[in-house]
Amino acid sequence: MTITIIRAIIIYFFVSASVRVMGKRQVGQLNPQELVITILISAVATVPLEDNGMPLANSLIPIAIFISFEILTSALAMKSLKFRNLIQGKPIFVIKDGEIQQKEMKKLRYTVDDLIDGIRQAGVFDISQVANAVVETNGTISVQTKSEFSPLTPKEAGIKVEPAEVPLTVIMDGEEIDEYYSNIKCSKNSIKLLAVIHGEQCQNILLMNTDNEGNVYIVKKDECD
Repeated sequence: MTITIIRAIIIYFFVSASVRVMGKRQVGQLNPQELVITILISAVATVPLEDNGMPLANSLIPIAIFISFEILTSALAMKSLKFRNLIQGKPIFVIKDGEIQQKEMKKLRYTVDDLIDGIRQAGVFDISQVANAVVETNGTISVQTKSEFSPLTPKEAGIKVEPAEVPLTVIMDGEEIDEYYSNIKCSKNSIKLLAVIHGEQCQNILLMNTDNEGNVYIVKKDECD
């Protein structure tokens, strides 16, 4: 049992590190070769857990090869458009200028139900409002609505607005976050001071955000915590 536990821990950390190398993507965002690599890693990683007599290297080495192959193909895809199209495929219009592209749908083996479902997931419930819809290489559908159904933007309305900025999370679960983004840092002492100025102690805060204008958003922990 001890050997099984140790092997499981080693495989867990090795696979976690391997997947981390592949980048941060959800399963639905994986392109075909990434999905294949993920399935192969999952299959190979379980073998040593079923047979303690098998050397652990018999699993770790193939996983390392799969990840190396993924890194190599990704590098080649960045250098060559033809190779990228071969490996990942191309985005395909299934609706173009308001017209459903039935030939393209047949090539994709896409049903009308698939099309309507994908458009709904993109936030559009009336297919007649769609100007263009594209099936991306990961299988998701990107939708552009017709101009008359698109939301009015401040620019179109002639309204001047302030540039958008990303609020910075400085406290999470009662802990000061001094480096939430890689290029933004602030000292823990200044975070504590900011919390005190707003009448709170860090340990009592579930979430605190701040922005360049000095605006602060605080969510306190429930009393039961």
